[in-house]
Amino acid sequence: MKTLYDLFKLMFFCAIFLIVSPILLKAQDVEKTITGKTLDEKGAPLPGTTIKVKGTTKTSVSNSDGTFSIQVSGPGAVLVFSFIGYNHQEETVGNRNSIRVQLKPNEEGRMLNDVVVVGYGSQKKSNITGAISSVKGEELSKMTVGTLGSALQGKVSGVSVVASGSEPGSSPQVFIRGISTFGSNAPLYVVDGVPLTDISFLNPKNIASLDVLKDASSSAIYGSRASNGVIIITTISGTPGKTTISFDAATGFSDPLRKPKMADSKEYASIMNLAASNSGNPPVYKDVNAITNSTDWWKEVTQRGVTQDYNLSLTGGSEKLNYASSVGYYKEKGLIQTTDFNRVNFRLKTEYKISPKIKVGQDINISGTGRTPSPNPGGSNSIFQNAILADPVTPARVQRSSSEFDNYGSSPTDIPNTLAVVERNFQNVKNTYLVGSIYGSYEIIPGLTFEPRFSVNGDLYEYNSFSPTYNISATQYSLVNKASRQHDISKYWNNTNTLTYKKQFGDHNLTVLAGFTNEKFIDTRLFASGQGIPSNDPTLRYPVAATDGFNIGVGDGSRFDNVRTLQSYLGRINYSYKDKYLLSASVRADGSSIFAPEHRWGTFPAFSGGWVVSKEDFLKNTAWLSNLKIRAGYGQVGNQGAVPLGQYVSNLGTVYSAMGSTGASQVGVIRTSVPNRDLKWETVEDINLGLDAGLLNNKLTLSGDYFVRNVKDMIATQLIVAYAGFGGNSPWTNVGTMQTKGFEFSIGYQDKAGEVSYGINLNATHYTATAKKLAQGNDILSGNTAIFGTTSLTREGHPVGAFYGLQTDGIFQNAGEVASYKNAAGTLIQPNAVPGDFRFKDLNGDGVINSSDRTFIGDPTPKLTFGINLTAAYKNFDLTVFFTGNLGGDLVNVLKGYTNSGSNNYNKIAGLESIAWHGEGTSNTTPRIAAFDNNGNYSKFNDFYIESGSFARLRNLQLGYTINSEKVGKIRVFASAQNLLTITKYKGLDPELAYGTQWTDNSSALNRGLDWGNYPTSRTFLFGLNFTF
Repeated sequence: MKTLYDLFKLMFFCAIFLIVSPILLKAQDVEKTITGKTLDEKGAPLPGTTIKVKGTTKTSVSNSDGTFSIQVSGPGAVLVFSFIGYNHQEETVGNRNSIRVQLKPNEEGRMLNDVVVVGYGSQKKSNITGAISSVKGEELSKMTVGTLGSALQGKVSGVSVVASGSEPGSSPQVFIRGISTFGSNAPLYVVDGVPLTDISFLNPKNIASLDVLKDASSSAIYGSRASNGVIIITTISGTPGKTTISFDAATGFSDPLRKPKMADSKEYASIMNLAASNSGNPPVYKDVNAITNSTDWWKEVTQRGVTQDYNLSLTGGSEKLNYASSVGYYKEKGLIQTTDFNRVNFRLKTEYKISPKIKVGQDINISGTGRTPSPNPGGSNSIFQNAILADPVTPARVQRSSSEFDNYGSSPTDIPNTLAVVERNFQNVKNTYLVGSIYGSYEIIPGLTFEPRFSVNGDLYEYNSFSPTYNISATQYSLVNKASRQHDISKYWNNTNTLTYKKQFGDHNLTVLAGFTNEKFIDTRLFASGQGIPSNDPTLRYPVAATDGFNIGVGDGSRFDNVRTLQSYLGRINYSYKDKYLLSASVRADGSSIFAPEHRWGTFPAFSGGWVVSKEDFLKNTAWLSNLKIRAGYGQVGNQGAVPLGQYVSNLGTVYSAMGSTGASQVGVIRTSVPNRDLKWETVEDINLGLDAGLLNNKLTLSGDYFVRNVKDMIATQLIVAYAGFGGNSPWTNVGTMQTKGFEFSIGYQDKAGEVSYGINLNATHYTATAKKLAQGNDILSGNTAIFGTTSLTREGHPVGAFYGLQTDGIFQNAGEVASYKNAAGTLIQPNAVPGDFRFKDLNGDGVINSSDRTFIGDPTPKLTFGINLTAAYKNFDLTVFFTGNLGGDLVNVLKGYTNSGSNNYNKIAGLESIAWHGEGTSNTTPRIAAFDNNGNYSKFNDFYIESGSFARLRNLQLGYTINSEKVGKIRVFASAQNLLTITKYKGLDPELAYGTQWTDNSSALNRGLDWGNYPTSRTFLFGLNFTF
């Protein structure tokens, strides 16, 4: 009975189910409205997105603000979102009434829709007509370095970054398309709209993108500060969505990439004895075997470097408010004992949308840096030069007294005890930076936007030094200690106001920009020094403790504040038709307080155009061609150089002279400078032709440019005759013209095979810089050295700063060769030569070797600079292999004049006795070892010092592994080696040299390629992680 009852219940419920289920199903099919918003990869609205209900014909399109609505039938409905250039995305409706979708661009979309930041605005990359290259922040962040320049090296065609060693806190030199002037060639940096020349405050981990404006047609909108190109930096911003927290950490150690191979004490003594013997002198060391001490000065003063880098960031936002904030800490211990660098930085960036038409924002960066630089003994030569040249016989330490600064060995040369110099290094440099801006945006009418911005850049610089008393020997002592402090305060104010109008008329797109800027620069200096401090105690190492020689001063000696102002008006028009024919024109007028009123203003126009050939009908259906664009541009940019304030008026100064029979000192007033009211703007004129191409669905991309840059009315100082009576001061004037021309290209290929994705990118740059016209046609000698005078000469029609010296023609192998080298009169051309000496070429044929026989023997400009970036990924693994280098370009290995010559007491290279001439046929390249260099083998600058500067460097090798977890977040761990390997034939420490080293005249493009034993490049091994949740 129970069984029948159970069966009856089952049948009853089945009947009810069959009756009710159609009703339920019908209820579920009742349509409902789904609303939402479509966004691009940056969180901005994506109007025009197509939304389709999968399996039906129902579609909708998102509005101008990205919002949409669509009818669906039931929670099982699937919406398909699509937009040209973006990957399709499917979303199941479920129980949601609103759906927010952020689409990701595909490769074609990335090429078409990438936005490039240009002056006072942005453009689609596909519509760019100037020479502009871009780098993503994630590419730069793969390098763990203290400065942006080091991370940028080799990443962009047309941009050369010369690091010249790995001294902590030092900034590499950055050149855009080579040199443009004799003075500074540093580009202008624009960080989130703030124009800057120093970006030491910036943490490279905070960069979202970097855009390089390389030609005048693209950079002219920034005016006179953009004559050497512009690097626009956009920092990370918040985007609508949940808050994202990211933590980066890396640590590692470093050692010199190359170490000098120097003689030990016994080999050194043997070489010195050989030099004495070859010159008829008695031996310097009577018993070489009795020498027991051998000091490795390099080992004494160096240490293992340590790097630490930490960064914590927070980003997020909503419909109205976006925010990004970060705090970072970077610390690096240098290769020289006592040297280090640290930076602490904080950044906050917000943008608030008050209404659909009004938004406001701010960006503030606060950063503090501290640095202990390497000591420069004597104020010129580097400590590494001393570590190379110091003789190995002298002991590093000798107990002399209770004073810690006395207990060092005494050197017989003019090289002070290198270890003592390092341990007396009490220098400290501190900088506090405040860089920020506030801005607004108001859409007056549809398409017309007014944007005011106020920016400030403050830098408080402090330098402290202390020199203790010490008494090592009769030549190495200081009986009076000294302390000094210097404060420099640099303030920069900028107010920029722009109006931008954007309008689309069918196939026509027009953008018009107009604006004006006001800029003010204020530099203030305070300094104090004193001596006779009661003791060397650390608590007393300040000028206030001085008992004698106290000095305090302000400014540059003539004024307290150095104030300069710049006012500018600017305008630009961008036009495109069907995104196929592109035109751009701009003009900027700058007025500078540097120049006299009659030359204060300069106007600089620029024009460029582009033709997207791939959009023409005759190429539309070419499957293998994704993109082809031809570009051309012309522009002018002004430059006011490094001209000090007030050069168009005379300066007066006091002079004291002994007068009368008593010789009493009388004070007088003289004119101390030569004014030049005719000084005017230097003008950089740029011509650019370019081509961009994408093939095989943009898997293969190519870009190339040919450029010619003519610099007119170049600004520099000009020598005047001494009897003019102006104390040797050289007035600033427009000295001539120079031309830089060359080409650059980049080639990239990206593809995927199964689970392996891979890519390669090659970029390269070639340029020549030629002096076209100089003041009165006079040559300019430069590159002063202590051993053989000047090395470089700039002459009309020749490369700028080329090496100029004697040419050798091998080595005299025997007395017969010396005797046969005669002039037409039968006189010996080199009467002081003996076998083993250089044979110099008598180029002018006058039978005498002198300065008239000098010629161009080298050029410091590389034939090609390049970067090669290889990437690969497999599942969660990623690999980066990055090379940089130079092909061609010459260097002067100055130290060979000391380390190869027997005519001084400095240390020698290991193995010198075997490579130097020591008998007929033993060498035709390295002269004999002698105490007297009567022939001038080493004291006359000649091509023996010239070496090839070509090199290839494995800049970064990095392997990473990423863990993705819904619960924890994203974790990436990595190991990397920076500067792992260098391939070069150069015999010095490092073939990568910046210009204007301490032994040359000054930091100038005329002084390049001289190696005095600079700070070496370090090989660094790092381990790190990134944690994002």
